[in-house]
Amino acid sequence: MKIALSCRSILLEKSLRKFLDDHLVPEHDAELLVTDHPVQSEKPVLRIGTDSGADLGKPFSRSRLMIKIEEKLQADRTREAFKHFAIEEETLEGQIERAVHEFAQELIKIFKEHYEKRR
Repeated sequence: MKIALSCRSILLEKSLRKFLDDHLVPEHDAELLVTDHPVQSEKPVLRIGTDSGADLGKPFSRSRLMIKIEEKLQADRTREAFKHFAIEEETLEGQIERAVHEFAQELIKIFKEHYEKRR
């Protein structure tokens, strides 16, 4: 588990560093960004705060933090797997549509040849 921090609160950041010491990496290497403010990131973001939009409310324990991190990472893995599945599904759908179209064209050709011979 690779985690990066982006906190405005120095006290929160120090607490998180203590809780997550073994898992901290620079943001570009991280699987997850833990923050105390809204932030845009390509990585999954776990936001800690007192407002209703926060993923984890204050105060929190180390075990609650770790549970929330695991939940966030699992949700991201599930979302990525679903995206991959959806791409494969579209490809399969496209292949089926192409095969049906080719089959229909071949049938039309056969019917045309058959009826042209009758004339």
